Amino acid sequence: MAEEERSVQVYLDGLTPHLSEELWLFRLTGEKGNVPIIKREAERLLTAVLRLKKPCRILEIGTAIGYSASFFATLLPEARVTTIEKDPDMYKAAVRNIEIMKLSDRIEILFGDGREQTEMMKERCDGPFDMIFLDAAKSHYKRFLESALDMAEDGALIISDNIMQHGMTANEPELPSRKHRTNVLKMREFLAFITEDPRFSTSLLECGDGLAISIYKKHEQD
Repeated sequence: MAEEERSVQVYLDGLTPHLSEELWLFRLTGEKGNVPIIKREAERLLTAVLRLKKPCRILEIGTAIGYSASFFATLLPEARVTTIEKDPDMYKAAVRNIEIMKLSDRIEILFGDGREQTEMMKERCDGPFDMIFLDAAKSHYKRFLESALDMAEDGALIISDNIMQHGMTANEPELPSRKHRTNVLKMREFLAFITEDPRFSTSLLECGDGLAISIYKKHEQD
């Protein structure tokens, strides 16, 4: 981060009240450990959006250490969050952290693949959800969302984090790694899906590492 950008972030951080001291310490711990939690500037934007939308049932795919789920539950005291994590170490850390945050009564953590878990949730008739947050393996965003849509309400808010993948999404021809190129092409396919399909009204933002904010129009037809 350039020095000028860092100065701006420090200034904005100083003007932004903490939702809670516990959440702020959670963030600092995650950042110190280089855990991929939502960026501070993305959190500031989402704070405004979610205070306007006020979702009550949130589905998150990609728990990591549980920070974003804790952020949603702290910001929205009436909301319930279901979150899915595939990595066993991240899952254990999330369970522990959410217990420390005293949010276990409103956050359900499921262990497993995002699509497999959402398919099982549909069988149990879970939902409906008025918000879906994608922050898992970037190359799988499309399959995760397609699986979860049956549980989304009409007008549901869909937020996809880290869509720019540190700028790689916009620079695929320059990538030396086949893995990175595959991730970029999959992300581009996902972004085309949520910007071209008439069921979504989508805004793409540079905020953080890139955010896509979509409204799902469940009954919209081609």
